[in-house]
Amino acid sequence: SDEITNKGVIKKALEEMRGVIANKNEEQGNNKEFKEWAEGCLHSLYCVEDTVESFALDIARQNKKWSFLMNHSQVLKNFMACKLTKKMERIPSDIKRVINKNHKGTGEQSVCSSGTTTYMGNQNGGEAEDGDIEDHNSEDSAKVRLISPKAQCSYPTIPEREELVLEVDRKPLRCVSDVPLRLDREKQAKLMSTNIPLRCISDKSLWLDRETHAKLMYTNSYDDEELEMLGIRQEVYDLVERLTMTADDGRAPIVQIAGKMGSGKTTLARAVYRSRKIKNHFESRCAWVTISKEFNKSDVLQNLLKQVGDSKDSVDLTTNELETRLLECLNGKNYLIVLDDVQSDKMWEGLRSVFLDSRNGSTLLLITTSVSPMGYVSPPNCIHEVKKLSEKYSWSLFMKKAGWDTWEEGREHQDLKQRVLKVCCGLPLNTVLLGSMLSTEGDTNRFDYLQKILCRNWKTKDIVSVSYTNLPDHLKLCVLYLVLFPKEYDIPVRRLFRLWLSEGFVNLKPGKFPEDVVQENFDYLVKQSLIQISKFRSDGSPRRCRLLGVLHDYLLPKAQNIRLFHVHCSTCSTEDSFPLNVRRLVEHASSKNIYSDASRFKHLRSYLSFNFQRKDTPAKEVGILLSRVITKGFGLLRVLDLEGVYKPSLPENLGDLFHLRYLGLRWTFLDALPSSVGDLPYLETLDVKHTNINNLPTSIWKSKKLRHLNLSHIRLDMPKHSDTDSLPTLLTLWGLSVDDDSPVKNGLDRLRNLREAGITFCLKNCDHLLNWISNLTSLQSLRLRSINDIGHPSHFGDESLSLSSLSNLSHLNLLGKLPNLPDLPEGLKVVTLSLSNLTEDPMPILGKLEHLNVLRLLSDSYMGKEMVCPQGGFKELRVLKIWKLKNLEKWNVKEAAMEKLKEINIRCCNKLMSIPERLRKKPSLRELIITNMPEEFKENVHQFMRRRDLILTFKDYDLPPYRGSMLIIFLMKVTPTSSLLRF
Repeated sequence: SDEITNKGVIKKALEEMRGVIANKNEEQGNNKEFKEWAEGCLHSLYCVEDTVESFALDIARQNKKWSFLMNHSQVLKNFMACKLTKKMERIPSDIKRVINKNHKGTGEQSVCSSGTTTYMGNQNGGEAEDGDIEDHNSEDSAKVRLISPKAQCSYPTIPEREELVLEVDRKPLRCVSDVPLRLDREKQAKLMSTNIPLRCISDKSLWLDRETHAKLMYTNSYDDEELEMLGIRQEVYDLVERLTMTADDGRAPIVQIAGKMGSGKTTLARAVYRSRKIKNHFESRCAWVTISKEFNKSDVLQNLLKQVGDSKDSVDLTTNELETRLLECLNGKNYLIVLDDVQSDKMWEGLRSVFLDSRNGSTLLLITTSVSPMGYVSPPNCIHEVKKLSEKYSWSLFMKKAGWDTWEEGREHQDLKQRVLKVCCGLPLNTVLLGSMLSTEGDTNRFDYLQKILCRNWKTKDIVSVSYTNLPDHLKLCVLYLVLFPKEYDIPVRRLFRLWLSEGFVNLKPGKFPEDVVQENFDYLVKQSLIQISKFRSDGSPRRCRLLGVLHDYLLPKAQNIRLFHVHCSTCSTEDSFPLNVRRLVEHASSKNIYSDASRFKHLRSYLSFNFQRKDTPAKEVGILLSRVITKGFGLLRVLDLEGVYKPSLPENLGDLFHLRYLGLRWTFLDALPSSVGDLPYLETLDVKHTNINNLPTSIWKSKKLRHLNLSHIRLDMPKHSDTDSLPTLLTLWGLSVDDDSPVKNGLDRLRNLREAGITFCLKNCDHLLNWISNLTSLQSLRLRSINDIGHPSHFGDESLSLSSLSNLSHLNLLGKLPNLPDLPEGLKVVTLSLSNLTEDPMPILGKLEHLNVLRLLSDSYMGKEMVCPQGGFKELRVLKIWKLKNLEKWNVKEAAMEKLKEINIRCCNKLMSIPERLRKKPSLRELIITNMPEEFKENVHQFMRRRDLILTFKDYDLPPYRGSMLIIFLMKVTPTSSLLRF
């Protein structure tokens, strides 16, 4: 309770600390005494959470061991409550002592006259490890004894909540509350708002981004309209022409794009990279690698090997062996290879032997900050220096990002305009960030807000700092958290949202789902141009994102200074770089012998691994870490994210991690889960998609906190006729298998709040299942697959399927035989039909869905000979996929239908001889993908489309014959090759 935890008094003390911090400016931050005082603040903040959560963990374990005594002994309960109360009562006086120390140490110098205060903006707390509170049998005499400067270097992270280590005689305290203490996050945010570098941070413990798991950059930072605003269309055209021609000696060209930070050189390169002519010329054989500052040739070569399609394990190869294998892959082929952020001749010297080999016909594009030519890059024809934006283009881009349509022409406004242009300095980065800062201000406040921003002495790099500083306090930690991912790493949006929530970085709002709040936060950061969408789903929603590269460089020292996390990689020296009492540990590669001292992980809250080697070492290391953490009683872990780690070893007593909220095992190919996973009381996310796990303990249904359950076609045994609702908070249930032994009535139908459901069912009678589905009114995404007992597609029932009651449904995927097209809700955006065996043309009905963006008709979804798209139908359709409609001969599109269509993908429709004329003439059409189609069809397409400015791709695959399970074959055909070859 609040009385036991002394919550009100602690909040008041923390608010007083916040007020003192708010009066500091950056100059004060260089004061040594103030740095020490800031460390004391950090220490005090961390103390609150560690005290409560350690105590909660201890009580949970005692309840488990002595459940009868704990449930029936009021004396024991009162004793534990008094113990916690005594410890919590010390905290306010300790905080007050830290504040008073500031006044004595820095005096009146701490008051700033003006300037911008930089906030870290944590809604959760900070940390200070190994601090002792000396109890001289008096509350008033309690003292906070800060640890030595050497030990202070080991403070690794900021935890989810305001946490600190509180110790008496070096033994961890325990707390009584089952529910960890939550202070007011909004108010706590500013308590971590100093950007003062804390002393004694080891250089060796800083981020060493040795493994840059950079992905192919399919999208651009700016849309086509903004490219026009940047005035680089001609530059894009010139570079494309240069990259697609061959030198006189037969060698492929090497082109260097050079420009200062924020000049738009990467934006220009991406526009070239995704141009239609480049895609057609190189037949989509392109690779993009971002070079880290800690350049490692082996990492670059391995990254390139993955992108050029080499599926062999290359982890243990030497650099020379990697070079030889890459040459073999590139031999006789014409790739476009982009090397981003080549910062020195030394980097280029280490790589050029591969790319200058006469057997390699690849074209190379270098992106550098230096305008000096790299070796073997001969000026001037092969060096493109990015120029600054003209005032016209800079102002147009600023206005668009700010959301302004007009600008007054008065003298005051013109003076302000010139000040804006001066700050932007002709750099797209500055222009975009400054405009984006204004985009979230109300129309009446923007002008005043702009004047306020410009009232300072600007330097070119200040815009990045101000973009971060001006964020609402509760969003700063969300941005800082992105730095723990490798630079230029494409982060799954789904994964990021759930991590933010599990870490406690989201200020919850009354009456709103946490997932909706985190979506709002994400959208805000995207609008501020601090987060880039690197890959979209076909319906236009974000699939992957990344932190702006320049911002990553800027925020990295901040995250390290406040010890938000520790990144350990193979280049780190174990003794010198690995700190004590790590709170968030990020693994990039094998870390030998770092787990020998379990005391390092006493306060570990999060463990994330990017060690994707397909070998036993990562699996064993994870097992060693978790076993020692649990055995030593350090079970404060909240996040265990092993996505992509090959078959990690999980201890049987995993359920002892009382505070665990996130367990991410996707793509681990794990064979089994410890049965104790069902005993985790606070688990919110369990993701075992793309694993070999085939069952979960029935105790999982008792979870009161589980919100997201992603499975890999698992059949679950669910208790029948339970008196309480099972999984009352569950929103995502994906990958579930249901058969006649699975309880639906009085079982699954108790799950009433689902937003996402993916179910494969094999039922003699599916009425109960479909009735349950039709009552899930909150459902937003639904995938239903009907199969028989040998895996062949089966019927959805004799009666028509009705989904019209699902008013919130936007994504629908149906696999199985339908008597006719279901009654569909009007808000559908994505529809996928597979093996439906429809005899009646579905287009007239589907064409009436006004919000439909993506339509996929796959594998005998329609059995008719003719398909007609109605007049004026498909108003919002962007993507159309037609696969294996074996009877389709004639396709007609009426006037004004599919006016916004951008992509057509046709595969294995062997009787279809042409694309409708109206579609061929659609100005919106950008891409046409033809796979395994008759030669006559391809000739017709090529004849009509060769003069169009679009990406035209012809593919031919050897598809497997229809044997065994048609469902499995179908899944193989629609599974991307990159997924099958992930390991």
